[in-house]
Amino acid sequence: MFKERILKEDKRKGKGEAGYISFVKKKELLISIILFLAAAGIFILGLALNKWQKGNIFTIIAALMIIPMARFLTQFIMLFPFRSVTEEEAAEVEKAAKGGSIIYADNVVTSTEKAMQLSFIVITSNKVLCYTGREKEDASKCREYLAGLLSRRGYDYKVTVTGDRTVFFNLLKSSDSAAAIEFENEEDKKRFDNERAALCRELESVMV
Repeated sequence: MFKERILKEDKRKGKGEAGYISFVKKKELLISIILFLAAAGIFILGLALNKWQKGNIFTIIAALMIIPMARFLTQFIMLFPFRSVTEEEAAEVEKAAKGGSIIYADNVVTSTEKAMQLSFIVITSNKVLCYTGREKEDASKCREYLAGLLSRRGYDYKVTVTGDRTVFFNLLKSSDSAAAIEFENEEDKKRFDNERAALCRELESVMV
């Protein structure tokens, strides 16, 4: 199921929800504009109150407001090349995924070198299946980064990343169903659920 179900009544978009990238871009740009206008207003007010001399406390306050503005603007610029998936695309993936799958949509994953788009990340019983959604995205680099990250953290999940839509849907349809796993006891089920929850936190930690 989609991670965003807990936010389905909320107009805001959370990580893993279709439309998250568009929502964040609009939010970051809006905040950047508001902070810039506020800084400009404070600066002009300071000039007007101090006989058009820049050396006043208002100039300092205005300069300090540019720092958070730059942070929000940088985030917007980083996300600008990426697009959100549509609700229809998200519904198709949810329909194709096996029961018990955890689905993340609208993902921008950051490494020390670059930001990479993974339109969908689907966690099955023992696999992490990803679809880049962009022709220019290097699927092998994405897979190398995610596989290395999970391996270093001790997760025994096979990572597959593809930019081919048909291949991705075939992988979903042929994957195992996490909901169909039979556990010998409740302790084993709890251990399985805890591991998947920890895996989700690990993936979310590298998402914008």
